[in-house]
Amino acid sequence: MAGTEVTEGTPISEPLRLTHIKPSFNEQELAVASRQDLWHKFIVYNVRHCKAKEVLKRIIVACDPDIILPVMYKEESSNKSTFLAKCTSTAIENLVKQDLCVAMINGHELHIDIVLGFLDSKELQLNPNRIIAQALYSRYEHTKKVLNLDDFEDEKSLNSIYCPLSVPKVLQFVLRCAKVGILSTNRDSRLSIRELSLKYNKLTAIILFEKFFNYHLTKLDLRYNHIGDIDYLRYFSEFKISELWLDGNPLCAKYSKCQDYVQAVKNVFPHLQKLDGIVIDTEQKFVPNIQSNFIRDGMKTCLIKQFVKHYFTLYDQDDRQMMNGLYDRDALYSMTLGNVINYVHKQITKTFVTNRNLLKFVDYAKCQEFLLRGPERIISALRSQPPTIHNFKSFHVDLLYEGESHLAISVQGLFSFRDIACPPMFFNRTFIIIQKEDNEYCITNDQCYLDGTPANSNLSGNSESRFETKISPKFVPTVFSISEKEQLLSFLHELSTMNLKFCHQYLEEANWDIRTAITTFMNMYTVNNVPPEAFL
Repeated sequence: MAGTEVTEGTPISEPLRLTHIKPSFNEQELAVASRQDLWHKFIVYNVRHCKAKEVLKRIIVACDPDIILPVMYKEESSNKSTFLAKCTSTAIENLVKQDLCVAMINGHELHIDIVLGFLDSKELQLNPNRIIAQALYSRYEHTKKVLNLDDFEDEKSLNSIYCPLSVPKVLQFVLRCAKVGILSTNRDSRLSIRELSLKYNKLTAIILFEKFFNYHLTKLDLRYNHIGDIDYLRYFSEFKISELWLDGNPLCAKYSKCQDYVQAVKNVFPHLQKLDGIVIDTEQKFVPNIQSNFIRDGMKTCLIKQFVKHYFTLYDQDDRQMMNGLYDRDALYSMTLGNVINYVHKQITKTFVTNRNLLKFVDYAKCQEFLLRGPERIISALRSQPPTIHNFKSFHVDLLYEGESHLAISVQGLFSFRDIACPPMFFNRTFIIIQKEDNEYCITNDQCYLDGTPANSNLSGNSESRFETKISPKFVPTVFSISEKEQLLSFLHELSTMNLKFCHQYLEEANWDIRTAITTFMNMYTVNNVPPEAFL
């Protein structure tokens, strides 16, 4: 009956459905919608070719000022999608007041049905607040007081929860989770962080109505967002922000003169000393923009970092035979020695018989001979060189060219010979890496230049005469191939009978170590701690 009182914990005999055909919201429906122990199912019609994130974001905005965090979004058909959510009755009432109709940016309309009380919390034990808090914990660097929220809506640990920081209410909710959770201290209820990074979040403005940060906040990174005006960042004007990054935002293109851009930013951030990596207010002196690593728009940063770390870690192993597989079948390698003054360096480099320095060639017929082709000849030449240890802190990386399936990367830095006491040498390597199957990359061209004296006297680590550690870096092979991951998923699925979603979750947490994933599953299964939905 419409007048029946439904309280928290009272079982629902059957779900109640709100339909866009005849929107209503009576007292019984209101009572069910108010319960926090129930999941409601949202059925979205007329989605057509709309992207999932666009659909969910428009529905979240339509619930304003209340917040809704969709989970388990699923495309049921070409024209219908569903998701689950726990939310307040006010959020649902806001949608009913709009006749359960939400307009997309292009004017296209979505129609929504809501099944109230679709699932009990015991049937679906998913706690979005706890999951978001755990994600924040993994992104917080305690020693340096850095909170990294880059590309947060694509955070893997969120699983199926959609949490776009571009929606002001969602950003406020996430910061509140951080504020009342592990990041707060007993002495101060506000976030004690020095640096906040919000890159790649599609932010158009920062609109917050709470005091989230204390006076320690001095660095703000907002690169690659959609901020159109510096005034949209006035929330931070009360903090002593000394370093600010705004590259990749539309507001940067508004100013024809550099001085106008700097002044406009200074009006909002009066304590600013460094903008987009450049020191400002230097009495009109020209300070060039020097970046340690230039990777264009930053989209390939993860790939390049992974490649550089992987390559030089393998290069520094006791046996460089481990590098087999890094070079393409028709890869080319050449090595050139520059000016070597140090006596020890001269003795060592005599063993580098493949030197193609044209200024020191006696027999130019060997020029072509020293251009090595194929992984066997290349790795054989690398194995003949003395063992090394590279100083990763001294590395400078430049992305020289980016194509659809290949990259040109220049890496320079310092290295030492592990078994010989001598000052470090300088290297510069230019790699052409090409994309192969399963999203794997391999080297198709490697040009190596070695010099006894670093070309850049300010190179980080140049003042060190030798490295503290002389042992080869630890290398643990990790599975990254898509096909290999699919094989591991299939194996764990057959062994455990869990569905692929939970198998993927166990493998992700085990860093794709199948033994660890199986052990974790068996331990959880023994104490009956594997949720029933894992076997659905």
